[in-house]
Amino acid sequence: MKRIVVTLFLLLLMSGAASAQRDLKCHSVFEGKVVPGKQMVITEVRGNSMAAYKLDYYRGVNFQVDERLANQVAGLVEQDADAAAVKETEKVGGRLTYALIQPKSKGKTKRYLCFQARALEEGQWKITLLYLEGPASLEDLRSMFEKQ
Repeated sequence: MKRIVVTLFLLLLMSGAASAQRDLKCHSVFEGKVVPGKQMVITEVRGNSMAAYKLDYYRGVNFQVDERLANQVAGLVEQDADAAAVKETEKVGGRLTYALIQPKSKGKTKRYLCFQARALEEGQWKITLLYLEGPASLEDLRSMFEKQ
């Protein structure tokens, strides 16, 4: 019985963080609706292990895609950047390659979206997309999420 209660509690916590990013255009990427989930490396961390980074929640996806999907993901990130009060973006040749975005907070929780796209071989892109929550400042994140 105790195990069931603990499991339900953990599921509620996880759904809370997932719902916090539902208002973002990029949410569909994290859910595997843009890039198939089997093509992504997904990392999700919460709790005390994130305290050193001044974060409460970290959800990241990495994947390699063709130019069409890279443009689609970058377009979603740009829509989130357009809706954010605080954003830093960089483009190379008209293509979004870097973004550090602070969407509107949910209550007292600061939220961040980080994006980086690197060209690999011709027509292939490596993309990293992160969703973060916690008391970290933009300066804290700049030092953690270095441009490559």
